[in-house]
Amino acid sequence: MIKKITYYLFPSLVILFASIYFVDRPFYRLLVNEDYIVEWITFAFLFFTGIYSAILAFKIKQSYNYYHWFFILFAGFTLLAGFEEISWGQRVFGIESTEFFQKHSDQNEINLHNTFQGIFHIKTKHIALLAMLVWGVILPWRQQKGKQDFKWLKDHDRHFIIPPHFLIPAFLMGAILMLDFQTGYEEEFGEMFFSICFFLMIAWNNVLFKTGQKFALDGQKPIVSASRPSFREKADILIPGKLSSPRI
Repeated sequence: MIKKITYYLFPSLVILFASIYFVDRPFYRLLVNEDYIVEWITFAFLFFTGIYSAILAFKIKQSYNYYHWFFILFAGFTLLAGFEEISWGQRVFGIESTEFFQKHSDQNEINLHNTFQGIFHIKTKHIALLAMLVWGVILPWRQQKGKQDFKWLKDHDRHFIIPPHFLIPAFLMGAILMLDFQTGYEEEFGEMFFSICFFLMIAWNNVLFKTGQKFALDGQKPIVSASRPSFREKADILIPGKLSSPRI
């Protein structure tokens, strides 16, 4: 199901946005404005990915009795990225930027990535492009081809999560969009693509967890919690033989 969604969703989005660009360019430009639909879709996927990742980390702890550091850190990262995307609700709540952010943020907004850009004059979109290209495209491709020659990754494949190979085209589309061809605002679509990829990646790992294909340490079996007694069992404890006696 997740694979089918991936195969159809991202090409459809590319066709949709390209069609809007050629048919109604003002509306296309409106889509990528601050606090408009694309930004809020990105925030929503980042936010729910963070919650989903934290839940998956908790489930792994419950079943295998260890903290999966990747999902814990990924939950923190996606939640941080989500609130950074909307500048921590600055425009929603009408919060004025302090003197520090007015001086150092390249967009006078209360967030870390624009402040980083203003201080170091390095575009965070370029960092994101390279990181997603390596993590979302190159590593899954090498893993699929059986050419994963990084020993650390081989030894820690249960802990350092690489996106599934069927997300490679989606990550590649997102990376291309981060180049800002056409109008200079396509990075907003790229960020949206990445956020959807993140959500689908966690959903896929949740499927692997449920089917027992991953996350168990060597020789480890899931911890089976004791099931709750049924109503009949509870009643039989309180009134022995009352409900367990055979019917006539």
